[in-house]
Amino acid sequence: MSIYDSALMYADLPFEMLRTFNKRTFKLQEHLDRLYNSIKILQIPIQYSDDILYKAHEELLTWHIENFPEEEEWRTLINVSRGILPIYQNLLEDEGNPNVIIACFPLRYVLKDTSWVYSEGIRLAVPSQRALPESLLDPKIKSRSRQHYKIADLQVKGYDNELWALLLDPDGFIAEGTGSNFFIVKNEKLYTPEGRNCLRGITRQYVMEWLSWDCTEKNLTFYDAITADEAFMTCTPYCIIPVKSIDGHGLTCVGEMTRFLMDKWINHVKCDFVRQSIRWDMKDGQLRLVSNE
Repeated sequence: MSIYDSALMYADLPFEMLRTFNKRTFKLQEHLDRLYNSIKILQIPIQYSDDILYKAHEELLTWHIENFPEEEEWRTLINVSRGILPIYQNLLEDEGNPNVIIACFPLRYVLKDTSWVYSEGIRLAVPSQRALPESLLDPKIKSRSRQHYKIADLQVKGYDNELWALLLDPDGFIAEGTGSNFFIVKNEKLYTPEGRNCLRGITRQYVMEWLSWDCTEKNLTFYDAITADEAFMTCTPYCIIPVKSIDGHGLTCVGEMTRFLMDKWINHVKCDFVRQSIRWDMKDGQLRLVSNE
């Protein structure tokens, strides 16, 4: 990949990150549908259909499963770059065609030393960095143009390395985490921010459509979050992550509905991702005892 690729110059690189359950890809078609929506909006002239990418992804995964049978699960990554910028193409004798890169990586290394999040819960903090509104840069396009995410993480982790960032949009409503979606439970009902100033996550949609009987999208304020009964985040590698506190305001953790949804997810995919994560940490000697605080 050239240093003059548009992806390095502009970060206009749509991508998707996926995981397996029992060595089978979870929601591959849904991820590809979102990828091709991002490709369409960014006007990248990709030469492959989603059927070809689907087959290539599964062939690569199968190769890894066969050659590394000791690995339980895999994280896969699809990157699509525009190619070398036009001003460099003649000099480098390159036509500037898009690049498609698919990679496999053992999931246990992605989740290393983090099994405690399922029992202890994570602590969220609201940084001064705001989420980008769709009027400036549509967050529904999943691309590597994510400097605001990095700044938000740097801000909260400057206080405590275990804090996770929860971004507000310019109007003060909760948007999302830096790579995760946010849910609250209030009076046995489930709420999540409108899919306007956040990435519409595949796991977010899975919770809304398959794991919940009553989920409402609405503008959520900081007040709504800290007065909720419980809260959790969703993202591809972790699935569901209980939230312990927000800016120091404690929540019930692990809450009854959060636990119910985790159990329902486990039963649906027939893979106990919680015990799996604990087993990996025990194997690596990284198991952390749950805090009593």
